[in-house]
Amino acid sequence: MNYINKIEEAIKYAIDTNYEIYNRQIKVRTRFSEAKNICIFGTGEFFDDCFGHPGFDFQYVCDNDESKWGKTFKGKLCISPNELMKIEDVVVLIMVGNYPPISKQLDELGIENYSCDEIFLNVFDKHYDKQWFINQKDQIIQVLDIFEDEYSKEVYVEALCNRIAPHIAFKIFNEIKIPGEYYNSGVFSLTDKEYLVDAGAFDGDSSESFIKAVNMKFGKIYAFELEQDNFKLLKNKMEIYPKEKIELYNLGVYNTDKVLTFDGGKEGSHIIDGGNKTAKVVRLDSVLKGKKVTFIKMDVEGSELAALEGAIGIIKEQKPKLSISAYHYLSDLWTIPLYIKKINSEYKIFMRHHAPTVWDTDCYAY
Repeated sequence: MNYINKIEEAIKYAIDTNYEIYNRQIKVRTRFSEAKNICIFGTGEFFDDCFGHPGFDFQYVCDNDESKWGKTFKGKLCISPNELMKIEDVVVLIMVGNYPPISKQLDELGIENYSCDEIFLNVFDKHYDKQWFINQKDQIIQVLDIFEDEYSKEVYVEALCNRIAPHIAFKIFNEIKIPGEYYNSGVFSLTDKEYLVDAGAFDGDSSESFIKAVNMKFGKIYAFELEQDNFKLLKNKMEIYPKEKIELYNLGVYNTDKVLTFDGGKEGSHIIDGGNKTAKVVRLDSVLKGKKVTFIKMDVEGSELAALEGAIGIIKEQKPKLSISAYHYLSDLWTIPLYIKKINSEYKIFMRHHAPTVWDTDCYAY
């Protein structure tokens, strides 16, 4: 594959259409609260993602599989695409991994209001237009030069194309995903003397995955979790492990030491102006000054660049292994690898993807 040509084609599409594919999702999303009828297209592995969201309800399910027509899923009738055409004032939420053909199908049926939502395009909303892509183009291409292996380049290009020009992607997210996020990606091996910083420790799941990956043999874990309820779960989960090897911090990681607002939730806490909660954030360089660090895992809901800036000293001086989420914002795909290389040019940079959706594209470095 000629990666540069592929990227240039994707960028050209985003510029020519003013990133219509994403901006359309933003507009359609407002229709969910206004439309008489909402229909979920697809009854496969993503169907259950529609549930558990307070206030979200829908009236129909649609699928191309004839054997499902007339049956009920979660109490909702499954209809055919032709029947979908007849539904008055309907908005369609596509919950299918390979969604571009469904988008094309809905266009051909004359159904304008459909969305694949953020699970295939972007996690957090941000204004993207053609000028933004023009300004970013050089960096989008430049990052190819710093990836250590061909597979990283492939993952990067496919992840980018799926998000800005899915019709030209060779593979959907489900086809580039691999298991072993953070600790068993195949990029590097772990020793029995790792000193892990788990930034964005959530309920302790990632720290526990690390402990299993090293077979209970490690130096220390410094776990940081911003959200108080999640921190309680983290604390409970870590109680069974040696206390002298676990340090827990009910703090966020950032590029400054101060109190900030954030939108909190069980699945993640996103630092944002005017958020519904407040919490203290710190620089890792401040809290872990003088402490040994051999590994930094970071999934901090879009604050990765700021958190890396707050760990410049550790990264420059100790050169720990890095597993950094690079997907919350579209630009994370290139800005995070480039920033890591800027901090310490000795790093070897890799990219891997671990989910069937836009989530869990990670930058690895050692």
